[in-house]
Amino acid sequence: MIFETIQVLKKRKKYPLDNALVLIWKNLTSIMSSTDKQYAKIVQEDFDLLSRSYDLINNFMSLGTDRQFRYLAIKNVIPEDTKRSKLLRWIDIGAGTGHLANELHRQKPGCFVIGIDISLSMLKFAKNREIYEIGLMNLIISDAAKTPFRKASFDGGFSGFVGRHFVNYPMTLAEHYRIIRPRGRLMMLEMGRRATRLSFLIDIYVGRLMSILGKLAVIINTKGKAPFRLLEETYSRFHSPVELKNFFEKAGFLTNYKLGLVGSIVIVLGYRKL
Repeated sequence: MIFETIQVLKKRKKYPLDNALVLIWKNLTSIMSSTDKQYAKIVQEDFDLLSRSYDLINNFMSLGTDRQFRYLAIKNVIPEDTKRSKLLRWIDIGAGTGHLANELHRQKPGCFVIGIDISLSMLKFAKNREIYEIGLMNLIISDAAKTPFRKASFDGGFSGFVGRHFVNYPMTLAEHYRIIRPRGRLMMLEMGRRATRLSFLIDIYVGRLMSILGKLAVIINTKGKAPFRLLEETYSRFHSPVELKNFFEKAGFLTNYKLGLVGSIVIVLGYRKL
């Protein structure tokens, strides 16, 4: 495990990590630092098992709309009038297989991203993304609630469908506030739970139909080896856009949110004040 972790943590030749940026992480084998380690262990194990088929399953469950989700999220975190700004160093929280970071690369070439995730297996597949292959991405095993970075290390951060797994929102968002510099940004892409008058239809689709499609895809692609126990459970108890906005504001961010695709997704945007 330690050898594999070091391989994932290796420095990029063209864009090496700033030594002042990353603290020495003494315990490489202690992947989680969450207060609920039992739940965290379930999340890690599930994604380790699903990693090989994750992208296919995700695309199948969303009926191909996952690409549009990512496009809208990145478009909103970096509006047109800031395309040429110096928002160049980003953290991808719960990077998974690296698609969201790669979307940032497509829309704003030249950004450097550090992707963190609790699943080593997922990060291995992130190494296949163009942003990683050209040396603009580094991958680190880390929990979102306690990262190994110094204060104000990043110009911005983003996550895609990761927030539902946060055990302690105040603690986790306080950590994100700490590592993002003043005037930096934080974006969270999530399913639109109780967002519009059509929410009951979205609840049926995500909470029931998508869950069934996901279970079917998992059985086919993993031959029944991987469980699929997180989507329906986490969605049913997830927060509304207004509740997410309140969490962001309590952490110190100036916050608003946008709904997309008939309210099926919510993009929460936080701006760190001076």
